[in-house]
Amino acid sequence: MRSKRTLINIAYALGTSLLLLLLGLATRRLMVFNFGDGIAQATGVVEKLFNFFSIAEFGVGSVISYRLYEQIAARDHEKISKYMSMYKWAYRAVGLLICLLALAGAAALPWIMPGADMQAACTVYGLHALSTLSSYFLVTRRLMYTCTQQGYVCTRIDFLFNVATYLARIGIALWLPNYVLYFGVTILMNTAANLVVAWRFRRDFPYVRDVRVTLDDFRSLGIFHDLRYYLVHRLSNTIYGSSDTIVTSRMGGAALTTNLGNYTSIADSATNIGNKIMDSFSAGIGNIVYDKEAGRNDHDKQVFWGLDLFSYLFASFVATAYFCLFQPFMTLWMGADRLLPFAFLLLFCLNEYVGWNHRMLGSYRAVLGHFEQDQWFMVASAAVNLILSFVLFVPFGIAGATLATVVAHCIMWFGRVRVVCRQYVRGWLGHYIRVQLIHAATLALNLFGTAWVCSLLPGGWAGLIARAAVVLVVPNAVNLLCYAWTADAAYLRSVAGGVWAKLTRR
Repeated sequence: MRSKRTLINIAYALGTSLLLLLLGLATRRLMVFNFGDGIAQATGVVEKLFNFFSIAEFGVGSVISYRLYEQIAARDHEKISKYMSMYKWAYRAVGLLICLLALAGAAALPWIMPGADMQAACTVYGLHALSTLSSYFLVTRRLMYTCTQQGYVCTRIDFLFNVATYLARIGIALWLPNYVLYFGVTILMNTAANLVVAWRFRRDFPYVRDVRVTLDDFRSLGIFHDLRYYLVHRLSNTIYGSSDTIVTSRMGGAALTTNLGNYTSIADSATNIGNKIMDSFSAGIGNIVYDKEAGRNDHDKQVFWGLDLFSYLFASFVATAYFCLFQPFMTLWMGADRLLPFAFLLLFCLNEYVGWNHRMLGSYRAVLGHFEQDQWFMVASAAVNLILSFVLFVPFGIAGATLATVVAHCIMWFGRVRVVCRQYVRGWLGHYIRVQLIHAATLALNLFGTAWVCSLLPGGWAGLIARAAVVLVVPNAVNLLCYAWTADAAYLRSVAGGVWAKLTRR
């Protein structure tokens, strides 16, 4: 059942995300050229500011979800109802707190965007605030779908409303270039999607009831204890994900911020696809870790190392694709004058590699809880990222800020490795480090070997298509030669063979 639901989630993620990616590229281009760098800068900055405000969520979703996995495995409907009710009331409190932070944060806009049109920036800010706040009061039912490996239900609903949003934005940008309508349509569609999910939730989970919860319930179940430590994780992740745009806006201006946003918008769309694939495994990981009947055995370790290899294969392919395709695609999409320097591109790809390479390990770390065990690594990550971004931007520009992000991300990664190797794969820290050094060597071969082959190809759309074909073949062939003989690859082949057998039998 786990494999089947994981496969369904992946199929829905891939099937719906390609069209959304193409629509997203179209709307980004129309926004930049029809509304100008000022609106594009405001959009990027406001989105990152609200990422900061999301610190007020305290990680309540992650803390409750890793407890919910255990109750779902035990089929304890009473506990499931209690946790879901706690989640609902916690998110209502978070929504009110973010509302207060949003009112206070509006005062920071002139400092972050010196010389910008403040009227337009404040309008974009207000519309984004309404869209964000509406989600906190309606989004909580989605957690149950994620934890039961039925995220494809929400994906299907979101797909329909996201397509409608993109089409409405394209029409507004082309024929009614009004940025208030452009951003306002998102509020309507997000609200409608969440209402449909709420209707479906009542049908799919009739045993989940609203129950009375008190502050004593949060205390007795240790939620406040976990939130106190997880807040550090939340803060560090937020600073890591948002600092580059804010630092660039403050120190580099509207044009540079818009150009950075062009790269990150593509990466964010690709990350959305990747997250849906990886999240399909995450729920299964939670079920494995808390499956009392299975216990902790050699098969669990085999699953862990197999998924770790899968993370590397995914990460090396993504990093190589960005490295070889970003610049030629950006030239055709936005123009050569919108390109960022090679040093930024290399560091950007390394940062994407670090993130995807330990994505599965991060899922294990999240479901294991005990967030106090790596909190100081998270503190160090946040401090290094914020301080180094400002310090390195002066001599190195946008590449300096990206280098700070890479360093901070590696600190965060090692903290997660320590927790998983202490709690789950005990005694394997040295082995994990050796494996990652080998992965780093093959990554370098993938990046520069594939780039050399691509450099022999012509430009234009035909050359871009040819480069894409090379990226599909070369890094995957190198990884096949290097890792196909390993036990971890054999496990992945056995899982893939089992899935294929189930499909062919049907």
